[in-house]
Amino acid sequence: MKKIMMNLLVTISLFVSFQSCDKENIDNTPDINNTVEFENYIQGEMDSQKIPAMSTLIFKENDILYENYFGESQMQQSISLENNHLFLLASISKVVTATALLQLNEDNLFSLNDNINDYLPFNVSIPNHPENITFKMLLTHTSAIADGSALDDQYYYGEDSPVELNSFLTNYLTPSGSFYNASENFYNFSPGSDYEYSNIGNALIGLLVEEISGMNFNNYCKQNIFNPLGMYETYWRLDEISQTIVQPYNYINGQYEAIQHYTFTDYPNGGLRSTGKDMFKFLKAFINNGTSNNHQLLNSSTINSMITPQIPAIDNEVGLHLFLMNSENGLWGHDGGEQGVATIMAFNPNTKIGTIILANQGEVDLDEILIEAYKLGLNL
Repeated sequence: MKKIMMNLLVTISLFVSFQSCDKENIDNTPDINNTVEFENYIQGEMDSQKIPAMSTLIFKENDILYENYFGESQMQQSISLENNHLFLLASISKVVTATALLQLNEDNLFSLNDNINDYLPFNVSIPNHPENITFKMLLTHTSAIADGSALDDQYYYGEDSPVELNSFLTNYLTPSGSFYNASENFYNFSPGSDYEYSNIGNALIGLLVEEISGMNFNNYCKQNIFNPLGMYETYWRLDEISQTIVQPYNYINGQYEAIQHYTFTDYPNGGLRSTGKDMFKFLKAFINNGTSNNHQLLNSSTINSMITPQIPAIDNEVGLHLFLMNSENGLWGHDGGEQGVATIMAFNPNTKIGTIILANQGEVDLDEILIEAYKLGLNL
């Protein structure tokens, strides 16, 4: 589940420790110099990690250097994965949600250091900590808003959530709400003083986009992100999809278990469905001064802020909803995991090479695959 998948600080810490302390293991990583070796490597990873399907795309600036689609998007029907089959993106959806908010910031509709309560229809406060929560705190996961057990009951299988985002967050974050739990829904630290990854914090960003723009979040993303970039195979809602969705799977006791397609009420933090090629149209803006498809998605100064450590006294690998995923290769990005899916995307702003990897099995580690894909990009 998204609440436990991305303890990103732990993941990054362990990975950096691995990089700096275990030279022998580094020397044993694959020496991949061409696409044939890379594809053999991918097939080996899919076999060992029990991944039914994987989309892999490597790009530089505006050009796709490599893309391939491995395995089956639906195993029971023996349907091979194709480039227009949709993956649930899990937490890399958060970068889209943050982009929507930062567009409004560029329109001078708020300041990152503003109190979010000045823009919400209800007040959010951390119990026993009266300090204001700012937009920057939401964007750096320092708001002290936690993911409580109420989220577990907000999954809907075969349908979109019937619960409105505003209604759920009101009931989750305000003392009179039916989902309010002071000990579960909040951390015991002052806003801005510590880091804890927060899915609810990101869902609140989605609501703030609605309140500030006056638009439904889904419609805002279509009008200001998806349509201008030509992302016509990207959807927040199940009921808008007519094409094939890649089946999510668990691998349990030696067998693949299909998971019915689902949504969740707090969807801005992980509910986007898209393709590798559509996400290329999005991510390439981050290495092209904010421009993709002849559209200025974000200003270059905003992109630079997103990949600049924002809370160095707490953690020096946290930008604005982007993370330094691998310091050795200078890769900034985001990963994600949900029931039956694992995703990762990252880019190096200096080499202008990025990669997007999507898989349909939840218990999968894509970190090494990301690095090997990036290294291949350097050789192409």
